Amino acid sequence: MTLFRKVIRTMLEYKSRYIGAMLLLTISSMMFVMLNMTSINLNNAFTVFSERNVLSDAEFSTDTEIDTAALGEQFAAKVELGGTADCEVRPGQTLRVFSMMNAVNIPAVQEGHLPGTSEIMLGRLFAKTNGCKIGDKITVANREFTVSGYTLLPNYIYVIKSKEVMMNDPKTFGVGVIGKADFDHLPDQNKVYAIRFDERGNIKSQEAEVKNALRSQGIHITNWQSVEKKVNVSYVPMEISVLSTMSAAVPLAMLALTCVLLGMLMWRIIKSESVIIGTFYAQGYRKRELRRHYLMFPLLVSVIGSAFGSILGLLLVDRIFSLMLTAFPMPVQETIFNPWLIVCAVLLPIIILCGVTWGIIGKILKTPPAILMKGGEAKNKTNFIERSLRLDRLSFKAKFQIREQVRSLSRTFFLLLGVVVATMLMLYGLTMKSSVDYMLNEGVKEMYNLKYEYVFTSEKTGIPPAGTEQFNAAYVSLADNEDISFYVTGVLPDTERIKLKDISGRTLKPEQTTITAPLAQKLNVNEGGSLTVFDTDNGKEHTFVIEKVVDTYAGDFLFMPLDQFNSEFGLPAGAYIGIWSDKPMTFAQGEIQSTKSIDAIVKGFGMLIDQMGAMIYGLIAAAFILGLIIIYIVTGLVVDESRASISLMKVFGYRKKEIDRLILGSNTLIVVAGYLLGIPALLGTVGALYGSLTESLQIVLPVKLNVWYMLFGFIVVMVTFEFAKLMCRKKVARIPMSEALKAGTE
Repeated sequence: MTLFRKVIRTMLEYKSRYIGAMLLLTISSMMFVMLNMTSINLNNAFTVFSERNVLSDAEFSTDTEIDTAALGEQFAAKVELGGTADCEVRPGQTLRVFSMMNAVNIPAVQEGHLPGTSEIMLGRLFAKTNGCKIGDKITVANREFTVSGYTLLPNYIYVIKSKEVMMNDPKTFGVGVIGKADFDHLPDQNKVYAIRFDERGNIKSQEAEVKNALRSQGIHITNWQSVEKKVNVSYVPMEISVLSTMSAAVPLAMLALTCVLLGMLMWRIIKSESVIIGTFYAQGYRKRELRRHYLMFPLLVSVIGSAFGSILGLLLVDRIFSLMLTAFPMPVQETIFNPWLIVCAVLLPIIILCGVTWGIIGKILKTPPAILMKGGEAKNKTNFIERSLRLDRLSFKAKFQIREQVRSLSRTFFLLLGVVVATMLMLYGLTMKSSVDYMLNEGVKEMYNLKYEYVFTSEKTGIPPAGTEQFNAAYVSLADNEDISFYVTGVLPDTERIKLKDISGRTLKPEQTTITAPLAQKLNVNEGGSLTVFDTDNGKEHTFVIEKVVDTYAGDFLFMPLDQFNSEFGLPAGAYIGIWSDKPMTFAQGEIQSTKSIDAIVKGFGMLIDQMGAMIYGLIAAAFILGLIIIYIVTGLVVDESRASISLMKVFGYRKKEIDRLILGSNTLIVVAGYLLGIPALLGTVGALYGSLTESLQIVLPVKLNVWYMLFGFIVVMVTFEFAKLMCRKKVARIPMSEALKAGTE
């Protein structure tokens, strides 16, 4: 009990250090529990939704109707014909209406009931945003429907109009479901077959078999989309992957910081108490009792910090999960609580921190009691770094501050690591914003000199409409890796609609076979290299020799002259699949397969940036708090370990500001170095994250960090440093001049 009271007294005496360590553990455990629980529940909701509502493996369209029963029996699969139709509800407001499905992609009823004749189910967010309640009337394609309920679609979880939009505006776009009979009367229908295989292994090979079988029957597949590449579905596992990565990386970084911090604290406490330890030995205390005494420090810190953090994490899970379900609406059958996550969140810090302390205590307790009672083994040797430094020509201030750092490498390393982590945390959101800004301004806006893109259902020949420019395109996959797909686009050699630049910034015309830089990086191909691909429509292989690489992040494209494209793909001279225009156009029903608005793409990314605002400010605030804790603790250690020096400076007549500059300002170079090291560490981490998400996002994001954001981050870090110094000035002021006399007497 006596030793335990000493633990409490010591922790209260240096409460700022231990509270800082507890806060780091609290943040670590909270993030671990919150992110892992959210990831588990999101994954469970997606898995259950996919199974119960029979999420398709692929969706495809053909030029002729097929026998779904025969196809399903032939390949042991469920096949059903459905479709979509984009209908205008109000001016500027589009509702994507889905045909009711009964075997595959079955809609879930969130509230209300399935649609009967002249009834429609709407997405809840679209309905609430536009004031549509159950029982209300809504006009769709000049027909009146009654809202029967709110729906959730397994094949349209992430509701966006197209993959280019990124973020949906529920005021202008939503989804609905109506019965098959009502759907047959809608204009501009897009008939789509959905297929789900009974055998859940080798999905890709089964898809290939179906495509080959249809082609062998003379059926032309106009569109084939694997659901795993459909952004409305693939964004969910992508988000789960991000949460899983962050739930491991962030808590482990925090735990590493706490281990270094507590290791430093315990080493210093035990060294400073060597006389007390020797006295305990002399009084008959055994080694295991002393070891148990000093293990109480990390035990109390880890139990209090991790338990409090785990409770906070549990309390926040529901809010974070609800936020995720707003972005990815899915029915939730059950909420999973994994007690092992709590056990792990509490036990892991205890095991690691107590293990570190055990090693430190064991090293000290090897020293004989008589030597400990004299103050321990004297170690006046300088380390190799200090021995190698030549400081003779430097000023006293510079020499003093440099020696302060090199004489305590563990303290310096802790501060450096802490500032690196705080920098990465603070600039993470700003890096994402910079990347999106760059892709918009240097990618989409710079490459596309057009407003609208219209893609026809079949190739056309002849002169395109006045004021437009024709192009052709084929969706291809690598011959040796069908997971990598991109568009080969045939354009007019002298086009002004597509503006390209090489790596050095010179303007290029697509007069040769040209590949965009992100696609070249992904495929690891350079100028002069070759690519072998196959057309996903007919399976025919094509080989292209890359002649130019263009620096644009507007997407993964391979451009070539239109005539060369038509010749390569066996199309008539002058054939084209789409047109580019500066004005909106109207076409006959069934003539247009898809429409793309560049302004809508830019607006969608703008909404994404706006949505990121809260996250960015939150990360900056978290980084400020984290940096403040670390810098304050290290600066406090500097003050405590320099008490004798500070007292002597006061005796010698140093002014208060001079002492503050020498003692508190000694960490300035380490803080600056930590910030500078944090930037490349962040860019490398974000680059790896972007690379892993490319297939799910279906876009390539460049890793960019605006110079002004770097400057802003540096200012925040230095303000944090100055704030921590300000908090420590009182400690310096409280050190009396008599401290030097006491040290000399001892």
